[in-house]
Amino acid sequence: MSKREQLALELCEIGRRMYARHFVAANEGNLSCRLNDHQVLCTPTLHCKGFMTPADLCVVDMQGEQQEGTKRRTSEILLHLEIYRQRPDVQAVVHCHPPHATAFAITREPIPMGVLPEPEVFLGEVPIAPYFLPGTQTFAETVVPYVHQTQLLVLANHGTVSFDTTLERAYWLTEILDSYCRILIQSRALGPIQHFTPQQNRELLDLRTRWGFIDPRANRQLPDEELDRHPTFRGHWPAQGIQPRTFHRP
Repeated sequence: MSKREQLALELCEIGRRMYARHFVAANEGNLSCRLNDHQVLCTPTLHCKGFMTPADLCVVDMQGEQQEGTKRRTSEILLHLEIYRQRPDVQAVVHCHPPHATAFAITREPIPMGVLPEPEVFLGEVPIAPYFLPGTQTFAETVVPYVHQTQLLVLANHGTVSFDTTLERAYWLTEILDSYCRILIQSRALGPIQHFTPQQNRELLDLRTRWGFIDPRANRQLPDEELDRHPTFRGHWPAQGIQPRTFHRP
């Protein structure tokens, strides 16, 4: 089996998993992966991601022009291509609407830090990119201020986008994020959430950096007390109407 055939099968499998987890409904969401330096394999528009086959997929160039495929490429491929241009190390992009994470997107509630080990290690800070009309180049460029500092973004009033060296790893990030957001929402019925101590936050950040994850906090020599205060992306909050209304840091 060629590399391209293998990627096509993986892309269809991730699409089925997204649909089964209710991360997409109807024809929502889109996936892509690099074929080479000049071409990207992507999902088609107006097609349910739970029922794709390799024959349904499209190939586009780095400007978004469709080169192969009987169906029209996804209208949001420009978002994927912007990420590929900004991050040559990225090989796959996953965009979908996981319901619990999207709840944070539509309320513009920043996702709290310092609560669970797995999100601290695998996700780090999760920024919220501003809203613009999906499918446009302006929308695609909303990721630019964040894309070098994270592998995952919440898209305001829209959904999420994750990216990594493989489709599997990119999809994992989305699963971890939505699971974390579900736990946060459910915890509110029991009472205020309890945060890690500054020392515990430092231990998790050290583990995250040892495992090779991108984290801008690691290079800023922040005191332990500041590690869970969103120091990296807080400057973007006022212009986007982002503020903690439900999950306040103690």
